[in-house]
Amino acid sequence: MLQGKCLYLDILPTYETFYLFPDGNDLVYASRFPRKGAHTGCYEKKHFDIKEINETSERKLEPPNRTDSIECQAIYSAKLIWCREHSKEMVGKTYFVIARGSGTHVEVYETEDLKGMLACYPIHWFENYDSPEEPVFFEQMKLF
Repeated sequence: MLQGKCLYLDILPTYETFYLFPDGNDLVYASRFPRKGAHTGCYEKKHFDIKEINETSERKLEPPNRTDSIECQAIYSAKLIWCREHSKEMVGKTYFVIARGSGTHVEVYETEDLKGMLACYPIHWFENYDSPEEPVFFEQMKLF
């Protein structure tokens, strides 16, 4: 992917880096976004200080949806194997989880007494679901 700064203030702001998309030998489309369709115009290459950027994604792909079936309202311990960028420090640790509702997501807790919920994640982000030797069920209080 090409990026560059415009050298002439009368064409585009010189302090801003633009994504550049080639159009022939000596023209480029300039865009503030990494999408050609969002370009601000077509300009000659000589008006830009061009640098080629190699973007390699280190981000791991989300695991595929599995058909894990765990019993709703039962407490399990499970290892978190994947999550989004904002919670990467949680990956690799074992948590106490409990499935609610349709059973596609689990609530995540650090302790078995289920105090202070940390998050709610899809069940396929976890592995090694271990239930306690004595099944512990959590009863949900109904208001109506």
